[in-house]
Amino acid sequence: MLPKPGHFGIAHLAGYTVLILLLAAGAALFYFGGFTYFLSNQSSSLSVVLALTQARAHHDATVVVLGNSTAAEDFHPNRFNAQSPRRTAVNLGVPSAHLYFFDRILSAGIDQGLHPRTIVLMYTPEFLSLWPDFDFLLNDLTMLKTVLNSGDLVRLGSHSRNARAYVNYASYVAARPILFRGEMRDLLLHPRERLDQARTVRTWLASFGPGSPMPETANTFSVCDAGPLPELEQTIARLEREGRASQAAEDQRVLAGYAPRIHKPLRVDAFETLRFRRVLERLAAETGSVYLVPAPFYDPNYDQYSAEYRRGVDRAVRDVVAAVPGVKLLPPFPADCRLFQDTVHLNHQGADQFTDYLHARVL
Repeated sequence: MLPKPGHFGIAHLAGYTVLILLLAAGAALFYFGGFTYFLSNQSSSLSVVLALTQARAHHDATVVVLGNSTAAEDFHPNRFNAQSPRRTAVNLGVPSAHLYFFDRILSAGIDQGLHPRTIVLMYTPEFLSLWPDFDFLLNDLTMLKTVLNSGDLVRLGSHSRNARAYVNYASYVAARPILFRGEMRDLLLHPRERLDQARTVRTWLASFGPGSPMPETANTFSVCDAGPLPELEQTIARLEREGRASQAAEDQRVLAGYAPRIHKPLRVDAFETLRFRRVLERLAAETGSVYLVPAPFYDPNYDQYSAEYRRGVDRAVRDVVAAVPGVKLLPPFPADCRLFQDTVHLNHQGADQFTDYLHARVL
């Protein structure tokens, strides 16, 4: 029996309406920031949202600190600001951030009301080398997925090695739901837990207002207490046998950061160096005053960063800085094992001293 013409038209209209509603919901979620409502404390983009929350709450800051986890943990903005209330800083450092992220998070911070006059960019030794087992640019896009827009299609051009690479990265920006697949899987598998976490996260983010203290590291562990780095596994096993669980946990945390870095075949890559120069040019164009500072690291055995690679990075950085007006390279911060909580992050005492070091040179 054929459907009546009126019923057929109504069914089609209902189908189109549902399709339009689904497309609108998808656009709101993945292209207009709606997914930030579902961010949990395990979301890769939470650190981005937190950084931008700080930018909004401290939009009067004139000093912006950029970098990866070394900036996030090594710089204490509250201490810095207590010493210079008329010229304050905001820390936009985010763990695992890389070259694309530095430029992009500043742009997003400016959209939140920041008007920086000075930028401090912390860099780690591996930033000029390719890692064949890790795609830093794709990782940056994954973390930034809640703030990506059509402008990223243009920005990606200077970060892509060739046309094929550009099409690959641009496809993630255009087909943005792909970057949310892990988040969506977690939401569908654990909806109640995820929504409870998201509610807690939203409450926490809403607690930051003008003048609110910014998050700072409080770890007081000294990597000196971990003993020889190449013997960490044996040390951990001994501590566990002795029932010293808390000490073993600290050493395990040190090992987790140390093990992936040892004996990596690092070499200065020409295109990564070019990307670095382009980022510095954009940062300098924004403020005219960029301080570049090497992030402190603890590598007494030269098994994380070889002497040859260190020299290559130093030469490349100096050459780039000399070619970009408005950029000043600061000398390395002097630190020994007493000031580190692991091989690449300062402990609370070290971060305080590093903050004072920057304060004396940036202001």
